[in-house]
Amino acid sequence: MRIIMEDVATSAIRSQMSEPNQQLLLSDLDKLPVGARAEWGQLLLDMLADAREVPADESKWRWRRSIDPSGTRQLIFGCATRFGPEVEAAFQSYVLLRHHQLHQQTGLAEQSSTLGVLLTPRTDGSRPWDTTLLRTEGDNELSSEEVERYTELWNPQPAEAS
Repeated sequence: MRIIMEDVATSAIRSQMSEPNQQLLLSDLDKLPVGARAEWGQLLLDMLADAREVPADESKWRWRRSIDPSGTRQLIFGCATRFGPEVEAAFQSYVLLRHHQLHQQTGLAEQSSTLGVLLTPRTDGSRPWDTTLLRTEGDNELSSEEVERYTELWNPQPAEAS
């Protein structure tokens, strides 16, 4: 997990993110309990290995999230089979939906924050994965149409038996 967290930290520093937001992001990561970090690190490596096994014409997502005891801070790690504009948009929709659901459940929109980290395997050999970050806080004011669309994407209802 240390290598992944270092990668997230350097990704934040390389991005156009302001220094205060970089510090908030690193603070969010630091809230992950120390005992869980090794478990999460192994899980993320397993998720990446799983993503590499998916045929090129298919997609697979794997997620893990943690919500702090106050119910106001959430950390989401995900892996997807590849990176591209569609994957980036889907990742954003997942993080925004889970953030919206969290503050809807708690009623604590203004105190809520969510950090999403997406790992996607690289195939060029320069490094094992790419890291994409998204941090959001407060009420994102998602429209009812956005909530419905994101819910259909990430929480599909099973087809009714006829």
